Amino acid sequence: MFDIGFFELMIIMGIAVVVIGPQNLPKLAKAIGKGWGEFQKTFSGLKQEVMDEAEGLKQTVNIDALQQDISAATKVDVDINLSEADLDLAGDIAGDLKKKDD
Repeated sequence: MFDIGFFELMIIMGIAVVVIGPQNLPKLAKAIGKGWGEFQKTFSGLKQEVMDEAEGLKQTVNIDALQQDISAATKVDVDINLSEADLDLAGDIAGDLKKKDD
């Protein structure tokens, strides 16, 4: 996450022991752990509220039906029945050439 290796972590711990003192370090670690847990709990709750609100908005707007309507409206349905006479282009060209030769 922060790309901190073992050596960097040891340096940070050494500085913390010097600045805070060995007696207060466990209390600080406990407070940081509780704070981090509270942060994660709050963030998780906020994320869930946003997801619930988005789902409610999706239901209100009925976005699924809108997507289906848009799909149906933009779908090009080509259903042309062509006969063999329509597809006999080579025969038409050959017939035109015969008429021209005559």
